[in-house]
Amino acid sequence: MKLEICIDSFDGMVGAFYGGADRVEICSALSLDGLTPDAGLVDICCEYEDIEKFVMVRPRPGHFTYDDFELGQMKATIIAFKDKPIDGFVLGVLDEEGRLDIETMKELVYLAFPKKVVLHRAFDYSIDGEEKIEELIKMGFERILTSGKKPRAVEGLDLIRDLQIKYGDRIEIMAGSGVNHENIKEIYEKTGIENFHLSASYTGQSEISYDNFGKAFDDYRWTSSGLVEAARLAIDDLKK
Repeated sequence: MKLEICIDSFDGMVGAFYGGADRVEICSALSLDGLTPDAGLVDICCEYEDIEKFVMVRPRPGHFTYDDFELGQMKATIIAFKDKPIDGFVLGVLDEEGRLDIETMKELVYLAFPKKVVLHRAFDYSIDGEEKIEELIKMGFERILTSGKKPRAVEGLDLIRDLQIKYGDRIEIMAGSGVNHENIKEIYEKTGIENFHLSASYTGQSEISYDNFGKAFDDYRWTSSGLVEAARLAIDDLKK
């Protein structure tokens, strides 16, 4: 069973590593659901060898339908990072009608080879995700991150279970959105999945404020090694 933590800072990497995560999804701007990280963060995360590292490829917030310039950015990101000691990339593209853009994703998967590729929650926003899983498998996707097409994974357990039963022996199904140490057991028992994606974060306020500006910086979400460890223990308890 695998515990994946999404991070957007060096502190997040440290918290995930020492909390016992198996894998990290390296992003920027988790407050915007995760965007492409900068090279500095990727490089410093690569110093931690005993943990899998996947890099988010998402050039902007919002919808998952990209123009040619944005797709060029995505390709440039893959080219820039594929020779680094990472395990793979996380991406997803929809067409203007909300269908999985198979042809465009084929280009990205081909470009990323031999790195692994994961389909993020663009799957949940698509109108044809379940219909396209066979194509995703043939294309070489390693894993699908999903909340079962609901706001939170615990609300989408029926679909997650169905995906695991039908396809789980050929592509990994990973639950994400609202997953935490308190509901991992329920998700596992009702779906049978063995991959869990979470932020393990809490909201804290920056200790820095500048008198000349007159206000403290906004609250920020920080990865908690304690919450990562709690999730690790919850997963390990399932193995007993």
